[in-house]
Amino acid sequence: MQVDTAIIGTGAAGMMCAAHAGGKVLLVDHAKAPGEKIRISGGGRCNFTNLHASPQNFISQNKHFCTSALGRYTQWAFIDLIDQSRIAWHEKTLGQLFCDNSAKDVIAMLRSEMDKAGAQLWLQTSVGEISHDGSAFHVALLREGRTQIVTVRNLVVACGGKSIPKMGATGLGYQIAAQ
Repeated sequence: MQVDTAIIGTGAAGMMCAAHAGGKVLLVDHAKAPGEKIRISGGGRCNFTNLHASPQNFISQNKHFCTSALGRYTQWAFIDLIDQSRIAWHEKTLGQLFCDNSAKDVIAMLRSEMDKAGAQLWLQTSVGEISHDGSAFHVALLREGRTQIVTVRNLVVACGGKSIPKMGATGLGYQIAAQ
């Protein structure tokens, strides 16, 4: 199988990337459902952004990275997406924005954006060996008892870290970085 972009991890970053990557996109995760950390965040109401987000709120070795990233997609753009999706929200302390109803609304919105973009979602899929031959990545994926090698031009690792092991968070991202 060949895709333009493979994304490992179905959290907020992975789903947002899948919605905007363009081309043929495959999003994979070992979990049974996407967005599990979103679902539990903010007490189930999802703290989805902050009104006061700015480059000064982030630390990076490249001091221009956050300026560039936030210049391309601001919190206001995400608030517009929330509004277009008719998700009611409210502001709490220090500009924190939360869903009025449920974090599941944000997950559904991100799933809808991925569907509009034509991204393919594979859940309960384990990532095995990853290699690069100079022109493409080759990712071994274990799904439904079979190993499938996916050839991919762009590989995005958006699987986070070990923040909530009880939820299934692993050190896969660290293992891939070490490789």
